[in-house]
Amino acid sequence: MKTIVKYIALKSKDYQLGHALFEEELEETSDYFERIPSHIQFQNLQFKVKSKELTRKQVFDDFEESQTIIVKVIAVADA
Repeated sequence: MKTIVKYIALKSKDYQLGHALFEEELEETSDYFERIPSHIQFQNLQFKVKSKELTRKQVFDDFEESQTIIVKVIAVADA
């Protein structure tokens, strides 16, 4: 299923509130939402997932399914 994942920064000294870090388009199964890791790395910075939102769309005439996942993250200090 077509899957679009958008990562948004909620708190970071390098990015403003609500800044879209990056977006990726994948071909994934419907359980991908549950498999998103709790920590991600982007441009040598570590982020912790604060929340995830899932929207699924199904078009019956075209037999097309897609899902959009919005992942909100906060920056974490390096240990």
